[in-house]
Amino acid sequence: MKKLKLKYEAVVYGLYPMENDYSVDEFVFKQKQIDLTKYEEAFNANPYFANPNLFSWCMQFNGDEKHYYCCFENDNPIEIEVSNNIGASKNRIKKYVEKNLNELFNKVLYLEKVLRLVTNLDIFIPVIKLEVYDEEMDFIEKFFFMQNFSPLNHTSRFSKNNLELQSDRLRLHIRWDLMTEMMSTNKDYSRALEYFNHSFSVNNIPVKLLCLFASLESLFNYDKEKIAEKVSTYTSKLIFDKDKKDEIYSRIKKLYDERSKYIHGQRTDRITYALYEELKEFVRVVLLNYWFVSMYNEVKNNRQMISFLDEEKPLNTNTQLAILAIRETDYTKFYSDVREKLESGVTDIL
Repeated sequence: MKKLKLKYEAVVYGLYPMENDYSVDEFVFKQKQIDLTKYEEAFNANPYFANPNLFSWCMQFNGDEKHYYCCFENDNPIEIEVSNNIGASKNRIKKYVEKNLNELFNKVLYLEKVLRLVTNLDIFIPVIKLEVYDEEMDFIEKFFFMQNFSPLNHTSRFSKNNLELQSDRLRLHIRWDLMTEMMSTNKDYSRALEYFNHSFSVNNIPVKLLCLFASLESLFNYDKEKIAEKVSTYTSKLIFDKDKKDEIYSRIKKLYDERSKYIHGQRTDRITYALYEELKEFVRVVLLNYWFVSMYNEVKNNRQMISFLDEEKPLNTNTQLAILAIRETDYTKFYSDVREKLESGVTDIL
């Protein structure tokens, strides 16, 4: 067996440059500059800048004519073993890699899903560059993967609220390996995450809402009866907010009613972007809490999750800490309050 070495650069839209280092597993967040006054030079160095959405994911700062973009890179090349039978020919190695491009690029697209789930921001990875090297780090070939995207809320992508969400929520570290493991073993959860993820890419607001309810139905609609009731009940339970449980139930029921009216041909202007954003936050919390409960309580599938919620089993400390971590934004106060409760012997810290 011989080894190939792979390096990614994944352009990311929707994240603002960060002062502190940030990474997700092997992917490191970076800010890079490109001088578009020398476009031909920049294009020759990086052909993927021909993407028509270039100016959507580049940034400028006051007093600086250069443009900047953010990306994720793997500083340490990923090594893959290949058969010696493909030989030393760069052309044969290129053909081998081409046959496996989807698997390689999907690794980066998982990153897009995780970032969306953690932040709930309109994050897109429109361009991925993959460079292939041999064992001696001699360059073999580069490949590009492009996605079309046209976010509806482009003007507010760096609003004060979005910047605060980015700063606060990216403190939460998701174990990507455990997330992908769960997606491979729980197909319903994987489908729910796909619907949530797809809602970011659809431009029709009512259809975005439909994607989110499809996500919830993937988790809770196991027998096709009383769908609205089950989705509302188990969403309100899985958010684990005792003080707002009834309120959340009523809001989900109301939003589901709007969904049904749209499905049956009534006015679409009732479903606004604000309603979509409200439901998206509910679904985000449900997907994360579902994962926390599954990870810390040996809940393996939807039926076990529904039984767990119906029995109202007490949550262990790790589950409660994870649920609180995605709910709070003042982490100094969060850790102080939690430590005080635990030291005083309190077991229910939610």
